[in-house]
Amino acid sequence: MEPSRKQRWQLLQSAFEPGFRQMLLVSLLLHLLLPILSYLPFFSQQAIEKPPVYRVNLVNKIVKNPQAGRPEATPVKKKPVVKSKPKPKPKPTVKPKPIPPKPKSIPVKPKPVPTKPKPTTAKLAKKIKPVKKKPQPKPAISKDQNNNLQQRLEQMRAAQQKKAGEQARKERIAALKAAALAESSKVRSPIDAAPVGMVDGTGNEAGVSAIAFVQEFIQQQWSFSKYQAAGSPEAEVTLFYNAEGTLLHYKFLKKSGNSIFDESLIRAIAKSRQLPQVLPGSMSFEIVFNLKDMLGKP
Repeated sequence: MEPSRKQRWQLLQSAFEPGFRQMLLVSLLLHLLLPILSYLPFFSQQAIEKPPVYRVNLVNKIVKNPQAGRPEATPVKKKPVVKSKPKPKPKPTVKPKPIPPKPKSIPVKPKPVPTKPKPTTAKLAKKIKPVKKKPQPKPAISKDQNNNLQQRLEQMRAAQQKKAGEQARKERIAALKAAALAESSKVRSPIDAAPVGMVDGTGNEAGVSAIAFVQEFIQQQWSFSKYQAAGSPEAEVTLFYNAEGTLLHYKFLKKSGNSIFDESLIRAIAKSRQLPQVLPGSMSFEIVFNLKDMLGKP
């Protein structure tokens, strides 16, 4: 005969080690409690708070230690102090001395000087004989002298090219400064007569931080329609600039996943290869570009 259900359960219980049922119950309770505890605030992951995005007036100077203030504030131009010139002191009056009368000059008759007859041009031409100049031999140029001459010419060409490149860079920076000035005139500070600085600034220099300046400059070169992307795409980029404000290279740390947004950001970075200001030194920046912040949404 087959054993009944009760007998089979008793056989199964006898096969288990002592205390197995307690361990099984504890394991079951832990599996039930873990999903519940994960939803409690103690286990919840806190979202990383991003620093607030402020508009930056690109006319403001880039400094290492910006003071507390507003980056979009307009710098106040100090009026030049005009020093009043001291009044000249009156000169003491000097009485003129009496001038003695001049003695009368006795006219002296000049003695006649005997004149010699001048020789004629025909006689002078006979006396002067034409001197024939001997042709001077041309100096021979050695190979070393020729090589030195070529090196000097190449150095002169390189110097001219460097000078032309520097002049072109200055003209480009001047054009960028003019464009930044025109664009910054549209930026208004919410606080009247606020000092130029950063909201979280702790330094003593009137100006803005380099990373805020670079982010604002790239965003001003950026063009994108809000109808081209849904959601809020976000990309993180590292940019490397030298002390002259020239972009050396850049790389994406994280792409947004939206090809249209990433391509528009690449175009904006390409337009920002030269900053309108110099930097305190060679610097690298890790900047997060968010569509919502770049469109200026509240």
